[in-house]
Amino acid sequence: MTKKEIIVHEGFMPHGPNVPHAVKVGNTIEYSAIRPARPDRTTADTVEEQAIDVFSNFERLLKEDGLDWKNVVKVRVYVTKSEMIKAVNDVWAEKFPADIRPARVVIGAAFLAGENTMTTFDATANTDID
Repeated sequence: MTKKEIIVHEGFMPHGPNVPHAVKVGNTIEYSAIRPARPDRTTADTVEEQAIDVFSNFERLLKEDGLDWKNVVKVRVYVTKSEMIKAVNDVWAEKFPADIRPARVVIGAAFLAGENTMTTFDATANTDID
């Protein structure tokens, strides 16, 4: 029987009461909402900076779990403004070269948790990818 493991990283901004950073089942890790808040809990005012910050936060989580961008198999991107998509795409192309790109969907959202949050995403990773 496969065991479910709750993942909470010390020193990383909590999601809120009773929400883990991720859940691992077998070789799959499902990451909760990854927000653009910086370690000091501020959020940038521009879409470009928020795109960079959300990817930076996700990279920190991946490293904490011993993973890399190649382990990511699906990303669900949420944006509050359509112009956010270009900013996300610019960082996306840098972090995910064509040979390791995961599946993706972009979803328009009227509201995202966190002060001034214009983008967030959740993701699925697999620990067995070389």
